[in-house]
Amino acid sequence: PGAQNQVDAECGSLTVVEDPSNPQSRKISLNIAVIRAIKRSPEPDPLFVLAGGPGQAVTEVAPALFNTLFRVHEERDIVLVDQRGTGKSNPLRCLDPEDETLTDDKAIALLKECPEKLDADLKYYTTDIAMQDLERVRSALGYGSINLYGISYGTRAALVYLKLFPDRVRSIVLDAVVDPAFILYQDAAQDGQRALDLFFTRCEADEACHSTFPNLKSEFDAVLQRVRETPVELTIAHPVTGKPLELTITQATLTNIVFNTLYVPDLIAMLPLAIHQAYADENYAPLITQAYLVNAGIYDGMFYAVACTEDAPLLPSEETDPQSEESLFAENAKVFLDVCATWPQREPPEVIHAPISSDVPLLMLSGEADPITPPWHAEQLAESLKNDLHLIFNNMGHGNSNSQCAAKIIDKFFESASINNLETDCVEQINPPPFFVDFSGPQP
Repeated sequence: PGAQNQVDAECGSLTVVEDPSNPQSRKISLNIAVIRAIKRSPEPDPLFVLAGGPGQAVTEVAPALFNTLFRVHEERDIVLVDQRGTGKSNPLRCLDPEDETLTDDKAIALLKECPEKLDADLKYYTTDIAMQDLERVRSALGYGSINLYGISYGTRAALVYLKLFPDRVRSIVLDAVVDPAFILYQDAAQDGQRALDLFFTRCEADEACHSTFPNLKSEFDAVLQRVRETPVELTIAHPVTGKPLELTITQATLTNIVFNTLYVPDLIAMLPLAIHQAYADENYAPLITQAYLVNAGIYDGMFYAVACTEDAPLLPSEETDPQSEESLFAENAKVFLDVCATWPQREPPEVIHAPISSDVPLLMLSGEADPITPPWHAEQLAESLKNDLHLIFNNMGHGNSNSQCAAKIIDKFFESASINNLETDCVEQINPPPFFVDFSGPQP
């Protein structure tokens, strides 16, 4: 809310080779945007922003971050580089973006066929190579040391850059932390289940939510059982295009939608009502609409090029953890491995998961109820850091930079490159949006 969707920038490109070891390999034009500092004599060290996913294009998501970074922008240039495989840097896409959020057999089949259709050697889209691209951009633009701001997967990218080029980094903010030991989907079943349990507990403790939906958990279980026994065929208006969309709702579809919804507090506010609508009226549209709002803008070809190399080979093919098996979200890992089986894989580059030890000033933000990167991932990273601060936002989801509170802390941190003397009391006062009791909104 209130975010700009356009900012003025100087745009350009830098040509790099796809395979860094072969100068004759395919050329990639990296899309670059520099948002010049407002100050006439800006600080010499810019801020490079690293997007999430993997698969988001930073030039596409940056305008939404501008509420967070507008103070930083007064003093410093902000540099955006679409990572190879995203945006205008040889974008890799498998599915029609208007139809890509729902896990169904058709989508899985298209994803499995995708590698042979992409105009790319997919071995060369990993994070380490992308961070070598970033270093070339830094050098070409003539900057010395830089600051990094990474969100979600962008935190992995920032840490890889720090490992490769430690002397170039002045300070780092990591929001929704992917620590070096993190393997995609390894803990997602337990972390997702924990976030779901926190959601039900929060509704139960909330007077308006509990009085309106006193049996929310049992209603949710009943909806799951219903679609497990008999998948639901329905046609709804596409949430983005308005065109008719034919869908089959299975248990896998439904759990995937709920998992994605748990990322975003604004969507969680609608979740009790959406569950109740599905239960009482067999109206699945509110739930489905949620999912389309979360996964928009992911270049899925780049997602699988990265994740099938960096994560899939390290994921046990048979999930033996009983906690995972009991989770509603255990199926996600199986689908991921099924798709990756047809994608080119190699040994994950060592630098991706190598431990890190650093005294670079590092600020970490976590949402207590994040289903994919909850606070324990940042705590695990902190064990090997010497100059870090970790802020946890109670009952919040995935990505917590977008409040005025976080913006002030981030600005002060980048200004001083120090974790000392930051005013962080406001973090305790941040609450998620209140639950909707009906379509007109929360209880007054």
